[in-house]
Amino acid sequence: MTTPELHIGIPSAYTPSVTLDAPFDVLRAITRRLATTDDLGSVLQSITQALVQRADAAVARVFLLMGDDECEYCRRRIEAGEQTRSTERALHLVLSAEVIDDAGAFHRIPVDSLFPVAVALRLGEPSLVDDWRELPPGMLDPRVTRIWRRHGIVGLAAYPLAVRGESLGAIGYVARRAITRTEYEVLGVFADQAAMAIKGAFLFRELERHRDRLQAENAYLQDELRADLVDVGGFDHIVGESPALRAVLRRVRQVASVETTVLITGETGTGKELVARAIHERSARASRPLIKINCGAIPQGVVESELFGHEKGAFTGALQRRVGRFELADKGSLFMDEVGELPLDTQVKLLRVLQEREFERVGSATPIAVDVRLVAATNRDLEREVAEGRFRADLYYRLNVFPIRIPPLRERPSDIPLLVRHFLAHFQRKLAKPLRAMDPASMEQLQRYPWPGNIRELQNVLERACVLATEPVVKLAEPLRMPASRVSKTGADTAPITTLDESERAHIRRALAAANGRVHGPAGAAVLLGVNPSTLRSRMQKLGIGRGSPS
Repeated sequence: MTTPELHIGIPSAYTPSVTLDAPFDVLRAITRRLATTDDLGSVLQSITQALVQRADAAVARVFLLMGDDECEYCRRRIEAGEQTRSTERALHLVLSAEVIDDAGAFHRIPVDSLFPVAVALRLGEPSLVDDWRELPPGMLDPRVTRIWRRHGIVGLAAYPLAVRGESLGAIGYVARRAITRTEYEVLGVFADQAAMAIKGAFLFRELERHRDRLQAENAYLQDELRADLVDVGGFDHIVGESPALRAVLRRVRQVASVETTVLITGETGTGKELVARAIHERSARASRPLIKINCGAIPQGVVESELFGHEKGAFTGALQRRVGRFELADKGSLFMDEVGELPLDTQVKLLRVLQEREFERVGSATPIAVDVRLVAATNRDLEREVAEGRFRADLYYRLNVFPIRIPPLRERPSDIPLLVRHFLAHFQRKLAKPLRAMDPASMEQLQRYPWPGNIRELQNVLERACVLATEPVVKLAEPLRMPASRVSKTGADTAPITTLDESERAHIRRALAAANGRVHGPAGAAVLLGVNPSTLRSRMQKLGIGRGSPS
């Protein structure tokens, strides 16, 4: 479990609210504070300040066992290039009360060092030294003994901080005289109080993290439920019996039960999300949600926030902490549609999550570990994207472990009657009309049409026909038009060669002209071109094509 980040410290001019002479009065006061505040820093501050108020006391310190990334002070030094990141956990100073000037020279103490707090943590036992100067040479770190000698330190005491066998850190105490047995016993009680306060703070922060995640997950699932209730697609099942579709479902069964990353490829509207859901529902993660994100529908400036979340104040408009899709999908599956639309810098971070299974929210350097099964989808040719430098080769190889290609509808015309029957049943319920069958001539036309928009286009055509139907046998509302992209290319071989941008610009303009300037909708240019509307808008903006006119 990742240690929650602690923001605690002692003010430079701290004055205790009450002067305490008897140690048990101190203990009672700290116990009261522990029971009435959730401020860990305040409790630890009371403990360390009470300890150094004893006569000839010099330093009282609290260290926590954590990684460099979990320590705010070390993170700042690492980011500034003043410290090298270590993968080993160490004792990090989180609070200190002291009356000597340079006792703060050691912030990070390795667990295997000779510092008394490190020895207490390592052995799991407290230690009391009446006079450190009488110890054999080599038992203490010479760097700290030089400081102690300069300031006249004599007695040492250290207690491990632990709760139910879990090591949390250590508390250290030094004085200019021998430490009495009573002081040593009180230090032990203080250590127990500090350990309980620290563990309570950890649990509270972990509870907060899970609460935030559950709230975000609940909001996400509520949105999904509302979308299902108003969904015009009726995609409750994968419909079809063609050999091409059977081959797809066979691959789904092969990969669903293992943790392999899947890359689903296919044209727009072929049902990539349905295949992703089928993989999830046949996996061991079926009890957890399938979280979805359409990478092509998110502005580039916020795509990392959507994927990884952000901290409050991470950027303008970040008014509160946000849980990202990866965190929502922990122990479940994440479906990343249009993954080919991700910016290159985000591709780097996605690759790191897949390799190391951890990420940081935007505005934070604290890593969050996740266990996510990724299913990605794209209608792009990613091999070509890699060759042209628009997609990282290492990420492509990481995603393309188990590819599944979904055939377009024109490659499985035998499934069209089954799909028509499925949609008619759906629209009969939705529209409360006695819709029984499709007109034979219309059915023949449906099976001849190439369906550039695939099943989604078929669904829209059938819904329009059902809305206009006045009798149980449904007829097409209007003849199906061949898209501009499939018009005969007569004379193309003799046309002058133009740049790729010029060719693409002309092609998009022809599609806009055929769609009467519309980008969205069943007869829009995006459907004619077989691309996502957001992808088409992005290309139009890059090529300088205005939305107001196809010319």
